[in-house]
Parts: sequence; structure tokens; C-alpha cells
Amino acid sequence: MKHTKTTAAILAFGAFAGAAHAQSSVTLYGIVDAGLLVNNNVKGGQEYALSQGNSSRFGLKGAEDLGGGLQAIFTLESGFTTATGALGQGGLEFGRKAYVGLTSPAWGTLTAGRQYSVSNDFTSSFASGADWAASGLSYGTHASDVDNVDTSNRTQNSIKYESPAFNGLQFGGLYSLGGQAGSVTKNEVIDAAVSYSHGPFRFGAGYMFTKDPYYATYGDQGNSSTSSSGANDNMNNKIFGGYASAGSQQIIVAGGSYAIGAATIGLEYSNTQFQNLGSVSAGGAISAPKYSGGGATFNSGEINLKYMVTPALLLGGAYIYTRNSGADGYEGAKYNQFNLGAIYSLSKRTSIYAVGFYEMASGIDSTGHAAVADLYGSSYSSNNRQLAGIVGITQRF
Repeated sequence: MKHTKTTAAILAFGAFAGAAHAQSSVTLYGIVDAGLLVNNNVKGGQEYALSQGNSSRFGLKGAEDLGGGLQAIFTLESGFTTATGALGQGGLEFGRKAYVGLTSPAWGTLTAGRQYSVSNDFTSSFASGADWAASGLSYGTHASDVDNVDTSNRTQNSIKYESPAFNGLQFGGLYSLGGQAGSVTKNEVIDAAVSYSHGPFRFGAGYMFTKDPYYATYGDQGNSSTSSSGANDNMNNKIFGGYASAGSQQIIVAGGSYAIGAATIGLEYSNTQFQNLGSVSAGGAISAPKYSGGGATFNSGEINLKYMVTPALLLGGAYIYTRNSGADGYEGAKYNQFNLGAIYSLSKRTSIYAVGFYEMASGIDSTGHAAVADLYGSSYSSNNRQLAGIVGITQRF
């Protein structure tokens, strides 16, 4: 009897799934990645670990045809660590993406939920750290991803619009509601971006303004607020973690690329400002001087080159320079970083890779001490230099 009931339930579920499939499409997708990581200096010691070069994830995305080219869409995407199976993004079930919306070839796409900013969508591909330089670790980013080009932070409670492409030109905007009763603008995010593509040339630029950034975007948890519960790891670094008390953050980023045969050269520049220091009570933040007013500005520039030696083999190299202006009379820090990597595709779904990173630091960092190297995704070095590399395999489905 029990077996009969189980069989009936399975058949009923199958019939329901078939009916749903007839009206819409749902796709399961993901990446599973694992690699051997070596870091020459993590707080003074060498590190050998099983890690990942590309962010492991799985997700569901769906679309339903509503007629006239209009579709209802959704995406639910969860990040995890292959080595342990632990959820990423602070343990959120769908920490990478969770949104629903409408899309049309004529009118563009409108979505609501937890998602990437339009600045990320239109500019991140020009940076090596978000392309081939082990984006899962974020080691290849601009100074611990100070400008969020590698999408370390998502925007939750957000409404986003992206236009169709008009002869290669596209634009978009995003607004994230803080959701704080009695203070409409607390934790809000305002974001706008534009991109252009023509033949081998691509360009993108974005502007993002965030109130209370320590909680609004650096907080992984969906209930991050202005209490100590909002403390998180995305700002737990010496490069800019000392500015967690900023009342606002402004990021301006622009980049472009040009393809010449099998080679593609990329350029990117960003200006990141932590403003009104001392305005936010950042519980659990990294130890730093008590800044009062004023701000700190980071200017980052990157030049990179990738070359398809064969249809299966990609080689890449990049140089990144970041300078911090400092705050409250403290001298700022300078960071020089080099990324070098190779990716070999065994098939359309499977590839192996080897990527190396080297960072040098000088000056005074956000904590008010001598700057140390601090590759994002790792922990800081005991001195001003850090060298790391990872060799691994990626399977996509």
C-alpha cells in the first residue's frame, strides 16, 4: 500500500512538471570548481589548501511567454564551497542572485530582488579578476575589490532596469530600498551605467552611490541593519576595512576593450570614495583609528591582455595599480599587483587552469599602520608582499 501511494505521488508530480514545462521553461545550471592553492605568506605562514578559482554555484532560471515578445523571468542562484559544501555569501540560501521580473526585446528588462548592480553588468568584464584571473577567489581584483568590479557585493531589496541595445548602445539603472522605517534613505543604493559595443570595440561606465555601505552592500545577510549584527567578512581587510564607519560610498568606474585577431587588450579605471567617516557604528569591523568626518579616496587602474593561442588555450596577464589618498592626515597606501594565468578547455564544459598573483604594498593603510599585502579571498600577509597561485579544474553544467 505504501509503495502504491509513493508511485502515485511520483506520477502526479511528473504530470504537474509536464504541464508547467508546456507553459514555460526552467533551466538548472551551475559551476563546480576545485583547485590546489598555495600562498607564501598568510599572517607569516605558508598556506596549502583546497580552494576554488571560479565561484562554485548552482541555480535555476526560468521564463514564461506572456505574448507579444513579453516574458516573465526569474533567477535563483546559490554559491557554495566545493571543498566543504558550505554555502557562500554569509550562508544565504540564494546569496548570489534571487530576483523576478519582466523582459521584452522592445522595452528591456525590469527585475526586483537581490542582484548585481548595472555598473557590474556593464563594466566588470573589462577586469582580469572578473574574467580569467580566478574570480572565485577574488585574488585578482583591484585592492581587495575596493571598487566592487569583481561583484563581491550584491544589492539587495533592489529594482533594476536595463534597456535593449540601440545600435550597440545600452543603459540601465538600479535603486535599492533601505527598508528602514522612519528613514527612507538609510541603506539606499543608487546606480546607473551605460555601455557601447561596435565590432571589436567595447566600452562601459557606471556610477554607484551607497548610504551606510557597511550594512547596505558589504553586509551579506538580508537583515543587515545599523546594529552590530551587520558585521561581515566582505570588509574584513586592512586595505579599506578601516573605513567601515563611512556614512556613504561613491564608486565611478569606466573600462573598455579592443580585440585584434586572437588578442584582446583591456583597460579599466575606478574612483572609490568612502565619505563622512565616523558616521556609522560598524560593530565587529576591523580595528582602525576613530576617523571623524572627511573621507578616503582610492584610484585604481588596470591594463590587461588575453590571447587565444588556440581555440582551447587562453593566456592572460594584467597589471593593477591602486592608490589610497588616506584620511584624517594619515598617509595613504599604494598597491601594485600582477596577475598571470592560463586556461585550457578540455571540452565545452570542462577546463583546467593555473593562475598566479603577486601584490606589493607601501605607505599607511586604512588601519593606520604600515600597509601589508592583502589579496582578497585570503588573509593579510605579515609584510608588504604576498604571492599566491592556484591550479584547478572547472566543470560547468
